Amino acid sequence: MFIRNIKMTELACFVLAGMGLSLMTPPAQADSRGEALYLQYCSVCHQPDGKGVPGFFPPLAGNPLVASDDPAKIQVFLKRVVFGHHGGLIVKGHVYSGTMPPIGYHGRINDSELLDLINYQREAWGNNASPISPTDLAKAREQK
Repeated sequence: MFIRNIKMTELACFVLAGMGLSLMTPPAQADSRGEALYLQYCSVCHQPDGKGVPGFFPPLAGNPLVASDDPAKIQVFLKRVVFGHHGGLIVKGHVYSGTMPPIGYHGRINDSELLDLINYQREAWGNNASPISPTDLAKAREQK
């Protein structure tokens, strides 16, 4: 059975992610709005340091998809953030089986906040990617 093969911390992340819940971190601990949003919506699974949970939630730090400047890969990343992702992923040869809830659907956070969140991920933890534009985000929303 699936649950026997995961650690309790991973199960907690899965349950929280599946329910669309997140742990709240006071914005005063963040240096930017993007970081505050990351801590609120993403860090429970991807961890505050962006290193993820082995086998379950992929790292965002050093993740080639997160830091790519290839337009096609940017769209893949944006769609996962906006619409969520179900099914396995392979990042740098490691398999991750967690489920990503939709973070960027309309009504949860606005596009300005979503761009801050995504651009924080693309520049944090040694990632050095160019910022995502509102046009990039609009294109991802159209192509579900």
